[in-house]
Amino acid sequence: MKTSTFRAAAALLSLVTVFAAGCGPSASTDQTQNRVVPGQPIAVVCTTNVIKDLVQQIGGNRVKVTAIMDGPGIDPHTYTPSPKDTNALTAADVVVYSGLHLEGQFDDALESLKNRGIPVICVTDVLLTESPSRLIQAENGSADPHVWFHPELWQSCGHWLALELTKFDPSGKDEYESAAVAFTSEMEETLTTGRRLLEPIPKERRVLVTAHDAFEYFARAFEFEVQAVQGISTESEPGLRRINELIDLLTKKKIAAVFTEQSVSDKNISALIEGCETRGHKLKIGGRLFSDTVGAAGTSEETLSGALLYNIRQVSTALLASEEPQL
Repeated sequence: MKTSTFRAAAALLSLVTVFAAGCGPSASTDQTQNRVVPGQPIAVVCTTNVIKDLVQQIGGNRVKVTAIMDGPGIDPHTYTPSPKDTNALTAADVVVYSGLHLEGQFDDALESLKNRGIPVICVTDVLLTESPSRLIQAENGSADPHVWFHPELWQSCGHWLALELTKFDPSGKDEYESAAVAFTSEMEETLTTGRRLLEPIPKERRVLVTAHDAFEYFARAFEFEVQAVQGISTESEPGLRRINELIDLLTKKKIAAVFTEQSVSDKNISALIEGCETRGHKLKIGGRLFSDTVGAAGTSEETLSGALLYNIRQVSTALLASEEPQL
C-alpha cells in the first residue's frame, strides 16, 4: 500500500473517531433547530469554495460561511482532511458539501457526522431523486459530480439548499426562498450570456480538451464535445494510449487550443502540445480554466457565475482565434 494511502486512511480514521466521540446520540429536529441563536448568523462550514458561494447566495446575512478547501488551486478529489479541518467541522452549526464523491476523502466522515445528528446538507441529493435523471453517469457507474457547470442543475441545488436551511432555521424561510428565486434568475442569465458568447464558434471547432473530465455538464449546457486526458477524478492516471488518441484528434481536426485547469497539474497538457508539435501541428494553451474551484475572494471569479463566464470567455477567445500557419 502506498504511503499516501496510509495518510488518507489515518486522516479519515481521525475524523470519524472525533465525530463519534463528540457527537453522541442522534439529535432530533427540535434539538437541531435549538442550535440557532437569535440575532447571530449560522456558522456554516463547507467543503469547497464552489459550495461556499452557493451557501452565501442562498443564506445571505443569516449565515457566516467558511470553506475547508478555499483556494483556486486546491483539488477536492485528492485533498486529505487535517486535524484543523476536523475541528472546523465539529464546531460548525451546519456542514454543507457537494456530494457524488467529489470530496473523496471526506465521504465516510461526513456520513458518520450526519448519522449522529449533526446537521449535514448534501446539495446534490435533490438530483439523485429525479426521474429521468439529469446526472451524467461515468463508465464505472458513478455519477459525474461536476454539476455546477450546468446552470439549470445548479439552480436546482440552490432551491434544495434553501429547503434544507429552512428545516434548520424555520424563521428564515422567506429569506431563503427569496434568495433561491434570485439565484435561479442569476443562473438563467448566466446560461443565456454563455450561449451568446459561444454561439460564433463553428460546430467543427466546438471541441474542449482539458486536463481532467470535469466539463461534461458544460458540454451538455453549451453544445460542446469534451475530451479530457484524465477521468472524472484526478486520482486516475492516463496511459500513453489516451495521450496518443488525443494527439490524433487534435491533429486531425486542427484544433488550435487546449486548456489547463486551476487545480490540476499541467504535465499532461504539455505532453499533448509536445506530441502535436512532432506531427507539425501547432497547439497552444487557450487558458487556465476553473474546474473544481471558483476564484479567490475579492475577484470577479469568486462566484460560480463569474468563474463560469470567465471560462466561457477563455474558450470563446481561444477557439475563435485564427489557426497559426503550420510549420
